[in-house]
Amino acid sequence: MAVCTSDFVVRGHIRSVLHDRERQESVVNVGTTKIYRQKYTLFHPVGKYGKSLGEVRTFLRCGVKQGVGSFIFTGHVHFGEAWLGCAPRYKDFKRIYEAAKETHENQCEIESD
Repeated sequence: MAVCTSDFVVRGHIRSVLHDRERQESVVNVGTTKIYRQKYTLFHPVGKYGKSLGEVRTFLRCGVKQGVGSFIFTGHVHFGEAWLGCAPRYKDFKRIYEAAKETHENQCEIESD
């Protein structure tokens, strides 16, 4: 499960997206609500309410759009840039995670609400 092996695991929302068709990638500006893990400081605190901001890159084919919703962002750092696969909505991740937890198939545990 990606939450066990990723360089970063955060829950948050998409603040903005910039698509680069030439490089076939999207740059996603993320506002976090929960940082589970980050090997390197990718998401920086802002204000006094525990929120952090950061930037991640993903493949253009993922079709990332700015909008309402909470997502789980997991990925790896390559040459100083945070990369992720296509990010699932948090509610979908939680459903899959809880099902794996019940059958003892999770490689690790993270705090979920």
